[in-house]
Amino acid sequence: MHRFNQIIGIAFDFFLPKSPLDKAVDEVNVESLSKKLLKGRETENESIYALFDYQDELIRHMVWALKYRRNRRAAQIFAQILYDFLAEEFSDLNVYSDFDKPLLVPIPLFKKRLRKRGFNQTEILAKEIAVIGGDSFCTLHTGLLRKIKDTPSQTSLEREARLRNVAGAFAVANVPNIKNRNIVLLDDVTTTGATLNEARKTLLNSGAKSVLGVAVAH
Repeated sequence: MHRFNQIIGIAFDFFLPKSPLDKAVDEVNVESLSKKLLKGRETENESIYALFDYQDELIRHMVWALKYRRNRRAAQIFAQILYDFLAEEFSDLNVYSDFDKPLLVPIPLFKKRLRKRGFNQTEILAKEIAVIGGDSFCTLHTGLLRKIKDTPSQTSLEREARLRNVAGAFAVANVPNIKNRNIVLLDDVTTTGATLNEARKTLLNSGAKSVLGVAVAH
């Protein structure tokens, strides 16, 4: 079977050769990608951080590879860099606000979109981070936050329309689990921060102590 899979792989590479960007994703590593980290990691909202520039061609292609093709290599590399960033951030936050062993909550997809895609790329990232960090680093909760509103894509909307689009889009599935807890809210891409802001507001209104929003790219 292994030999058969090798033959199939060679055939695909011959008839459908990988693009230069696909090859770049295959060859990238944590060290080389870390050179693309944004110097100023804060977005317009001081409680939301983004690590990479989405306009960078390789970053955008890696996000697409994860989002639409479930590329595990992209997920693992992004997760390691996110873990390194969060470990440093937790250390700083612990000094000032006792930000210890937070919950890690990925931005959920609406159930219809999840069925169509078959997976949630942000949840994949969160699981990879949890594997790297272990139980002492954070507690992963994939079902704590729910998307209850099937919102259209944000990409074509202006800022005010984005805010209206996601208003009331989220709900907390188990309120007692987040009472007085620190939370890291994870997303793949943020533009205006509307989605992360709305989810963050929902968690805080349900009793969370503090919520730090982090996205791969901005």
